[in-house]
Amino acid sequence: MAKNSIEAYGAAGKSNVLFFRPEDLTLVSDSAHPLYDDRIHLPLDEAMVLNIMDQGVLEPVIVWKDPEQGVTCVVDGRQRVRHAGEANRRLAAAGRDPVLVPAVVRRGSAVRMSQAMVSANEIRRADTPLGRARKMVAMLERGHDEDDLALYFGCGMQTVRNTLALLDCSAPVLAAVEAGQVTATQARELAGLPPSDQRSKVDALVQAGDGVKPHERARRQRAVLGDDKPRMRTRKQIETALAEASGPYADALRWVLGQEAA
Repeated sequence: MAKNSIEAYGAAGKSNVLFFRPEDLTLVSDSAHPLYDDRIHLPLDEAMVLNIMDQGVLEPVIVWKDPEQGVTCVVDGRQRVRHAGEANRRLAAAGRDPVLVPAVVRRGSAVRMSQAMVSANEIRRADTPLGRARKMVAMLERGHDEDDLALYFGCGMQTVRNTLALLDCSAPVLAAVEAGQVTATQARELAGLPPSDQRSKVDALVQAGDGVKPHERARRQRAVLGDDKPRMRTRKQIETALAEASGPYADALRWVLGQEAA
């Protein structure tokens, strides 16, 4: 006799996961509503759209049935729903089957749902830069290429290469990145230096940032790296600087503009 799913997987229990068309889920846009989140207005991320077209929506969203309006509202997972909608528009144009959004139902008041919304967003812990780099390497070793990594990690090719470059850093640099004492971008700048220079530079970066506020730490650490270029705020300023830049600095400006390195 076949085992049920609880027995087969050794689970302690189970609940139903429902599947929705993205357009059948309500994304609250009224700022006075307890479930409003202004990230609903963020621009769509092309990498996320492509990932959903390839993989579907892998993590269920949380939904709640509004008893007053009779609509199914998204409590957590707005970006997955929004990007699934755009993915389906492209899939339809290509004559391919649409994706459905898996969802878990929560019950309670609107206020209780707003508490769940905040908790779901705030308790998540993002992967570390080194964790991402190691996962990328493992996938390369299993036969994937950089194009695959860009798709599955939802980023651009240059980000893939920059992330992998972290693993060229010496152990003290990696330890400083993991401890949050230097940024991944700073570590990538050090990756091309000889190991002895990496160690001395990272020591200077850590000392420069010790005990100061984030803005001052960034300023002091830029000075350690010899980056005394003015901070650029607009796209036009960056494009103007790129026209005269070369080497790693030019690559960094292209990365800010969302362009691939030359």
